Amino acid sequence: MRWWQRTPVSVDETIWQHVRQQCPWLHALQPAQETRLRELTALFLRNKTITPVAGLELDQTQRMLLAVLCCLPLMEFGREGLHGWSELVVYPDAFRVQRSHIDAAGVLHEWDDELIGESWDSGPLILSWADVQADIADPHAGFCVAVHEMAHKLDALDGAMDGTPPLPRDWQRQWAHDFQHSYDQFCAQVDAGEETAIDPYAAEAPEEFFAVVSEYHFSAPALLEQQMPLVAAHLRRFYGPR
Repeated sequence: MRWWQRTPVSVDETIWQHVRQQCPWLHALQPAQETRLRELTALFLRNKTITPVAGLELDQTQRMLLAVLCCLPLMEFGREGLHGWSELVVYPDAFRVQRSHIDAAGVLHEWDDELIGESWDSGPLILSWADVQADIADPHAGFCVAVHEMAHKLDALDGAMDGTPPLPRDWQRQWAHDFQHSYDQFCAQVDAGEETAIDPYAAEAPEEFFAVVSEYHFSAPALLEQQMPLVAAHLRRFYGPR
């Protein structure tokens, strides 16, 4: 029997209420949404290892808060969105990773990136605790690094990191069409040097576009609806209404 098919589990009521008070994105949830989120959070806490590193310590409330944020994008998609990885690594602040690339001439290039989050296809999800806290402190600014990285996890479930998560065939075709159209328009604005209401990082690649607009769905849905109504409609269906 697979882990996501086992007996349902629950979260501690007192800790849940503390988390609910601390996390503004939970305040507007409908009862059915909150019930699903609680169940997903319990599964996350039971089956994922939360590993604070570099001297960071996390209490039970903070661990549940991290689990809640990671499960927010799964309220409609369900527990299958937790499949394929086992660990959440949490740094106290932004962290450095070493990158390398061999160009067409065979020259090796190496550099360091400073990140606030990262998601490996079949490995851990990594977050900066300081940035998680900053997102919560300003919940309507369009940012939520946990949602961003979970969007990448969902995107990778079908084996292709392309900005399209697993969907029924007809919906997948319409999603791909509408997202590509919106992405192309957005990239044209960024390339032209125009100021955009949506974070220009969304123009980096289709998968980053999906992850960034997912953040806006949860933290600035009215702005996303104004700027990209087709994308906003798909995300309401995929993640649930805000």
